[in-house]
Amino acid sequence: MPKAPKEAPIYVATHDMLDWLVPHLEKWPRPQRFLLVREVMDSATHFYRLLLRARKVQGQGRADALLDADAELETLKALLRLGQERQYMNLGQYEHISKVLFNIGQQLGGWRKATESQLALAASS
Repeated sequence: MPKAPKEAPIYVATHDMLDWLVPHLEKWPRPQRFLLVREVMDSATHFYRLLLRARKVQGQGRADALLDADAELETLKALLRLGQERQYMNLGQYEHISKVLFNIGQQLGGWRKATESQLALAASS
């Protein structure tokens, strides 16, 4: 039986981030579930959709999707920092999700750099 293709680490890390995030956000105060929790989930899922889009397009379309994903990741970090400052998550939880997002950001930065290099190479040919 053939093995399924291995998923790129950034997709696995993003899926795992969402898997961790959902139950933790459900524990935030009820009034925030309609405000900040919704913003955090919208940002996290939008980030994931941008990664999936980048996987499907090539060239400048990929570069654009990755830039948008980078901006969305920064938004997600800021929203989670706000949640921690309001004490909706403890310091250990915030430290964990910050490390996860840092790792995802490093992978995204590498992908962006590789994409930009490919575009520059294609433009010089």
